[in-house]
Amino acid sequence: MHPTLEELLAARDGQAEPANAAHVAACAACRDEVDRLAAVREALRALPQLPPRQDLWPAIARSRDEERWQRPLRRVGWAIAVMALVITGVAGARGAIETWREARLARDTRELVAESQRLESVLTAPGGGGGVVRGRTASTIAELEDRIAVVDESLTKATRPSADVVALWQERVRLLDALNSMRTTRDTYVGL
Repeated sequence: MHPTLEELLAARDGQAEPANAAHVAACAACRDEVDRLAAVREALRALPQLPPRQDLWPAIARSRDEERWQRPLRRVGWAIAVMALVITGVAGARGAIETWREARLARDTRELVAESQRLESVLTAPGGGGGVVRGRTASTIAELEDRIAVVDESLTKATRPSADVVALWQERVRLLDALNSMRTTRDTYVGL
């Protein structure tokens, strides 16, 4: 059996194992192949060394250096884009929540105004309120009317619906309801 190409190359370079070296020395075909491999090596060494037409290394080095700088810049760009996206999302959500709150406050205010108007119409309806009133009842009625006047003054200063305005309208409805209760209680006592 003949040696492999790797073993023949080792024989050419003088590094063959003793068994392979003995085979190459005894076998004319293997000896011719080792001689051919040596001739190829010598022919390759005899070739002139030609420099490349253009030195490409400076362009490669420049490209590599640019890539080193661009990679972190791309990461920063992506980070900025993600942050901008998050900020836009937060701002949009905040705007939507604020719009929802304003709509809810406006709705609550409309409902409270309507209830306030209904209670006032009950108070000003004809047929009630005449007759003698006890001093304590008159004092309570006057106190309620004064507190309603203070709430009304605060409401005239309000420019747009807010939690404070809703609270003022709630207070006004509560006071008008109490005033209506005083009137109903008074009317009940007078009717006995």
